[in-house]
Amino acid sequence: MFTQCAHCHTNFSISDQDLTAAGGLVQCGKCDQTFNALYSLSKHPLSSDDAAEVVEISSIDRLGSEGAAASCPLVNEDEAEPAKPDHLKWAILGLLLSLLLSVQASYFMSDKLAQGYPTLRPWLEPFCAVTHCQLSLQRAPEKITIINRDLRNHPTVSGALLISLTLQNNASFTQPYPQLKLSFFDLNHTLLASRTFRPREYLSQEVDLDSGFPADRALSATLELIDPHKEAVNFEFEFK
Repeated sequence: MFTQCAHCHTNFSISDQDLTAAGGLVQCGKCDQTFNALYSLSKHPLSSDDAAEVVEISSIDRLGSEGAAASCPLVNEDEAEPAKPDHLKWAILGLLLSLLLSVQASYFMSDKLAQGYPTLRPWLEPFCAVTHCQLSLQRAPEKITIINRDLRNHPTVSGALLISLTLQNNASFTQPYPQLKLSFFDLNHTLLASRTFRPREYLSQEVDLDSGFPADRALSATLELIDPHKEAVNFEFEFK
């Protein structure tokens, strides 16, 4: 609601509660004159030439005389401080939504995060222990080395080779058994042939592939393959 000072014609906003508390008698914050706000109460600000649009409000029907209540100082509507929006609740809501999204991303992308960012694994492991998300074994094929190897003609198959290897996992953690790529070269180090062996192709049937290659552990492997080329004089291994 709005009212207008009867002396300086300044417009003010006023609430039912203020009117009830002051008995309708208010003091202008601009000219300090006291006037009855009920005489010019309106839904909209008034100009000095406009007739007041008097609005009846039930909460002021039984007001006492003008002198029975202390006057209520008013502040000029143009000088009133604008109401501040409630940013706090939106900030808290945004924080909660961000936290929820982070938890969902950690649950559904935990394995990709652990593989792509190994530094996050110490945080993701206890998280998955609580939420039952699945983390695959950490991979570090560059930590696997060959500490012994031997190549000879196959004892029972003509035109075939038998390669015996001893692998060592130098990582501080158990990791998946790697794929093993074998390449043959001639004297000029020209590639003549290559083949990639899956873990089941070079490990014995007694090895549990799901349990992974234990840390700081040696492992025997055997490869059987057809002799690739008569000019093959050198071979190399690569773990993937």
